[in-house]
Order: sequence, then C-alpha cells, then structure tokens
Amino acid sequence: MHKAHHRTFRELKQSAESCPLCALFVEELEKRNPKYDYDQTYDAGDLRGIYYSGQHESPKNRIKETDPKFLTGLIMNCQNYSVTVDICANEDSVAATAQDVSGRPIRPVGDFRRAKGWIQYCLDNHSRCASRALNSQNPSIKSDWRPTRVIDVGPIDGSREPRLICDSGNFGQYVTLSHCWGNAVTVKTTTETLPAHKQQIPLVELTRTFRDAVIITRNLGFSYLWIDSLCIIQNDAKDWETESARMADIYGNSAVTIAASSSENSRVGCFFYRDTNPPVALNYPSSNRPAGVVYVTRPSKSFEETVNSGPLNRRAWVFQERLLSRRILHYGKDQLHWECQETCLSENGHEVLADHYYKSDSILSSTTISASHQVEQGSLYKDWYEMVEAYTQRRLTRDSDKFPALSGLVNVFARLSGDRYVAGLWERDLMVGLLWRASYSEQPRLQRPPVYRAPSWSWAALEGGILFDSDVSRADFALSDLDIAIRLAGSDPFGMVASGTMTVSGRLKQVEYRVVSESLEYYYSPMANMSDPLYSDGEKIGTASFDEAGTRGQLYCLEVCTSYLNNDEHTVDRQLALILKSISTDERYCRVGTASLSPPFGPAKRNGWFYDVPRRRIIIL
Repeated sequence: MHKAHHRTFRELKQSAESCPLCALFVEELEKRNPKYDYDQTYDAGDLRGIYYSGQHESPKNRIKETDPKFLTGLIMNCQNYSVTVDICANEDSVAATAQDVSGRPIRPVGDFRRAKGWIQYCLDNHSRCASRALNSQNPSIKSDWRPTRVIDVGPIDGSREPRLICDSGNFGQYVTLSHCWGNAVTVKTTTETLPAHKQQIPLVELTRTFRDAVIITRNLGFSYLWIDSLCIIQNDAKDWETESARMADIYGNSAVTIAASSSENSRVGCFFYRDTNPPVALNYPSSNRPAGVVYVTRPSKSFEETVNSGPLNRRAWVFQERLLSRRILHYGKDQLHWECQETCLSENGHEVLADHYYKSDSILSSTTISASHQVEQGSLYKDWYEMVEAYTQRRLTRDSDKFPALSGLVNVFARLSGDRYVAGLWERDLMVGLLWRASYSEQPRLQRPPVYRAPSWSWAALEGGILFDSDVSRADFALSDLDIAIRLAGSDPFGMVASGTMTVSGRLKQVEYRVVSESLEYYYSPMANMSDPLYSDGEKIGTASFDEAGTRGQLYCLEVCTSYLNNDEHTVDRQLALILKSISTDERYCRVGTASLSPPFGPAKRNGWFYDVPRRRIIIL
C-alpha cells in the first residue's frame, strides 16, 4: 500500500490540527528530527503501508518458524525519515479474533490481568519451566526448597505492614526481585535492624522499587517476596557469603522474578507514567463479519531496548539472576515484558525476535539444564565461555564481588559437569580457558582493580570485557602435569579467592616486543598493545594481545597449543601461547597477555617456534 498522504510537511502539520492520525505522525516526526524545516515544499512523503510481525526478518530469527504474520503497524516515509506507529485491537474485537491484528492495548500500571494471565498459562502449559535441572541434578534440592528469609508482604488491602519471616519451613511459594542498587538503598536488614524487621517493615520507609515490588507481589496473589538487601544480613560477612552462595536456588525456585528493568536505582521504581492520550480509532472492515475497530498508538519500546539494552541488564549481579529465574516479569518504562524458559512476550503483542531472546543471556535455558537433556561436555564449556564473555561486559559496584556475583551459575555448572572450578575456569578444559584476551568492544583496555581477585592467569584478575579463542578444538595442546592450587577467602567454594598458583610443564621461550610508538600519547591510547608485533632474532613471528597498557620488561611465550595447515602435521599454521613476565629467579611468572604465532619459514614453520627449547617446570601466579 502506497498512498500520497499530503503534498508538503506544512500541509501535514495543518491537517494535524483536526486529524488525530496526522497529529500522531507529526509528533513522531518531530521526535525524530525536531529541527525539521516545515516551510520546505517538497513531498511530505507516502503513507507507505502496513507492516507485519517478522516481515523484515528471516524465519531463523523467529521463535517459531510457523508463527503467523499479524498486522502490527503503519509506516510513513517522509524524505529521509521513516516513522512507524503501532496498531492494536482489544482481545474480543473482530480484528483480534480473526487473528488479523496481534497488537494489544497497553494496560494501566495498576492492571495486573495480563501479568497474571502469563504466569497462569506458563504454570499450566510449560513443562520446562516447571522443572529445572538445578533441582533434579541434585536430589537433595527439592521443588519446595525455600530461602532462609523472605518478606511476608501482608494482605492486598495493606491493612498489615510487611515483615521479615526467618523460618524457611513455614511459608509457601515466593517471588524474587531483581533490581539495581545504585546508592539509593537506605533500608537494609542488619544485625541491629533484624529484630525490628521481624515485627514490621513500614512500606513508607522503603524505596520506590521495593514498595512497587510489594504491591506487585500482593496483586499477583503471592504472599512472600525475597529482596537481597532485606533478606540477607548486610553487616554479617558470614551470612552474606552463605546466602550469596545460594543464588542458584533462591532464583531458580522462585515462582516468578520481578525485574525493575528500566530503573537505574531503587528510587526509580517499577511503575512508570504511561501515555494517557487516547489512541486513534480506525474502522476495521471485515468481509464476513461486522466492521470492527482498531487503534493506532505511539510505538512502545521493544524487548531489546527495555530488557537487553536496559540499565538493569548492565549490572553484573543481575546476569545470573536473569539466567537462573524460571519466569520473569520485566517492568519497562512504557510496557510490561515476559520471559520464561519457553517463550518471550511483550504487552503490546509484538513478537520478540529469537536473536533478541536466545542470546548469551539465555544460554542456561531449558535445553541446557532440563532434566531430560543429556549434557555434552564440549557444548557445556562453550556455553560457559559465552556466558563469561557476556558477564565481563557488565558492571560491579564492588570489585570484590567478581566471583560471588557469578557463584549461582557456577553452582549449576558444577552440578552438570562434575568438573572442578578453579578461579573462573574449569580444570578439564583449562588449556582452552587460559586463552582469553581483551575484547576491546566497549573499552579498549582491561583494568587491574585495587583489590586482589584472582591469579594472573584467570580472566577475573582484571576488569573489562574478554573473549575466548574458540577455534582451538582441533589443536594439539602442549601443557602437561598441571597442578592448580587455590586458596579461598571464605567458605564458598565458588566465591572470593585469596590466592592461586598454576604449576605446569611446558616449553618457554623469550620473545622480543617492539614498541610501535614511544610517545606517551600512544602509550596510553586505546590502540596501544591491541595487536602488537612479536619478534625472534629480528624476524616477526606473530602478534601479541596484552592484558594491560604499557607492558614492559623481559617477556616469554609459553606454548599452549598448535594447529596445522590443512591437517598436515609437518606444516604449522599457528601456535597460541601465554605471554609471561618473570617475577623471580625461581621460575615464577605472571601472565601479561596472549600471543598468536605463525613462523614464516624454516624449521620453525615445520615444527613450530618452540621446537628448539626443552620443556621446563614453572609456576604462574
């Protein structure tokens, strides 16, 4: 459908004074380009037509390849700009019952019918959401597992204040909250406030996000709510460590998680002002039914904008909370979104593309942890590396939380793999895990935090996004007799680390690193050390990816693996190595980066760059 709507923008704006549809288009155009010159006389553009769910996407991007296409909006092209508006219909309308229009009106924030409907449908129909392997993999964890403490939210009429319940055997199903702390959490449970919180926690004293979570829990028909700052004793280090280690069970066994997905801190809340302007009503003809009505509305933010790119999803602690939860209600600025193990929905009825749903944040979905799924070790480790890559892009308020904020997921992986966890890596796949490097996607440099977090060979030693080299499955690994010693900082086997060493046998060789530029400006620039040349006897043999800027001193390469050209064992394609720096005279080193080596010719090309050095036993701190 292409139709010239108005000849000029001036005409379009004049029509908007009496036509609600034109007014809606003008409003959206001015949002896109508020400085547009409406005195221009060229064509205002075409009312180009309609668009359907999935019409611009290939079938692989849809959650179900057989999903039908529904009318979801109108498009107007105006010179260099294209604006869209949404179309929706009430559930009982002709357009909806005929399955012509998928869009639905967004309800007021106090209307919980759609959220309750999603929950009930999931409970009745989604077998993968009902049973999770984090329970079935461990018979000691039962489906009626309960946290140490929860908040009794009180009756829906608010006649009784919330209070803290400390008897895990004496309450029913509970709801969890996922939120950004920021610096706004003022009410916390401490050893001093614990007795008072058992009596009551006045609603008026809670920050807005906590108040909204209590109201949501009541209206969804649940009596109990788990909030970290109120259900963990914040000034008791032992209690904090114990409860933090239970995140897999706390979020994995909750009936539903309330996610304050658009809130930067706990003062913002879950309920936002929603557009109260009436939608534009249009007649909707039907060939075999009485004419109905559809509504044209302002476009709402998508699941991708609200959830995947929202402020909550940038928080490191939330990463595992989202993955471990069976069901999530995402409260966005202008609509509600639903996420569970089997589907993902938006309140306005628009589909969520599979690329936005089944991404790294959903790797621990049902196929990975369902009780009936036979876990493959190689696939499991690949999932782990993808999750760590996503996790390291997220922010922590406290540097020391790097391991605790991931311990719930580690708990699940340990149950599934039966492997030993060593400072962010897995012992049986250690040589692949060692080959991490800076990603340079959001920040060009890894930063060393002021507190010790992990040995230098662990990605957790530094702050910033990292990548793993996944193209090593057919390589020959060179390290042997690995002995990992980890000293924990507490009792949680997946928690904070006090120290760690790796003793290993391998071939070590000194390498030359030439500074590309001596200027201080380059030395501290984003480009420095990203892919720097490495030399041996004056010949370039490969490139380095240094962990931190300004690496200096005598450097060594430790051979990790070798791959061969066209599977010819007499022609080396490349070798991957750790770059080490000596820190003592007794064979002790620390990691400073990784290297990709491709010797140009001669014996090194046939046998690898390390062919002429003997194996030795070293310690990496």
